[in-house]
Amino acid sequence: MWRACTIATALAGLSVMVPIAGDPGRAEATQTCEISGLPIWITIEKVRSSNGTIKVELYGSGAQNEPKKGKKVARTRVKAQQGETKLCLNAPSEGTYSIALYHDENDNKKFDRNFLGIPREGFGFSNNPPVRLGMPEQKEIRFKVEHMATNLLISIVYL
Repeated sequence: MWRACTIATALAGLSVMVPIAGDPGRAEATQTCEISGLPIWITIEKVRSSNGTIKVELYGSGAQNEPKKGKKVARTRVKAQQGETKLCLNAPSEGTYSIALYHDENDNKKFDRNFLGIPREGFGFSNNPPVRLGMPEQKEIRFKVEHMATNLLISIVYL
């Protein structure tokens, strides 16, 4: 069965204009990111509509912090943009993290599934693991955040 990832409200705090590493001059380079922490710039591709919002959660390393357990390091919700949606989350420090997200097209703040538990809304994970029943293994979705900005491309999947 599919397990839902809980996604809550947007990050609070101050923001600063930060250029996207390796991508100066593009309009998206003026997105905001929280002042504290290490920025993770995320491009979500294959977004099928601009309806609703995309919920994104950042999880730290360790069994107690993986998406199945529901303990988040950071989270945000952004307006969906058909095609590509871009955003920034901050990791509190260097380390190993993972990301889970979903496209809440009807903006009901729930990860909608059918009676069999199969998602009705798009979802994705860091490193774009293959789709199969249930959550991907933690080792498939981990990525490293180091002293510089991290750039991720996540493909959203609709079943």
